[in-house]
Amino acid sequence: MARKLGDRNRDFEKKREQILDVLEQRVIREDGHRLSMNEMAQAADVSLSTLRHHLGSREELLTLLLERQGSRGARYLAAVTAEPTTGLEESLRHTLHQVVIGLEHGLAETLAHGLSVGLRDPMVGPAFLNNLLEPILQSLEIRLGHHLRRGELIPADLRVAALGLASPVVLGALHQRGLCGDRVRPLSLHYLVDVQVTQFIRAYAAAPEAAS
Repeated sequence: MARKLGDRNRDFEKKREQILDVLEQRVIREDGHRLSMNEMAQAADVSLSTLRHHLGSREELLTLLLERQGSRGARYLAAVTAEPTTGLEESLRHTLHQVVIGLEHGLAETLAHGLSVGLRDPMVGPAFLNNLLEPILQSLEIRLGHHLRRGELIPADLRVAALGLASPVVLGALHQRGLCGDRVRPLSLHYLVDVQVTQFIRAYAAAPEAAS
């Protein structure tokens, strides 16, 4: 007896997730930007036709993997967007130090991979932005918005402010971890955070009487 449509759909989804499980570490963490579809099929131990049937083109496959990575980071970003329980300086230091911990535990490699596969690609590039880079920036915008409403920040374009706050830290992580800067010219990312927050406060903090 033929299987029901729902059973076939579940089998399809299960197989697709199994393939993505196998490919995720290889593609995201290692040398995925260099892999052809044939090499991906070999890594997943499936035929090329099976890989294409379940995941589509190379761009579609990479997009699905970036979406997976983004969904995993959502719960961490929820802590960034929550109402701060401390003042501006302590809030930003804690937030950026948490970002550094994420960067040191795989996020830097994920961002490096997203850049390598997404740069100048009309499909994968927006997937990288929408699922990884923009959520980080937008969560920082929301946190800065909390402080702005408290009167702790001068009026500012929060998107530009969030980009200025995060960019040195992300670039520092790519320098140290993605480009082997830890061997060429080592830098403590946590020290970088402390310097960056001090400079950000100097540029954006409201006068104490305004905040009060």
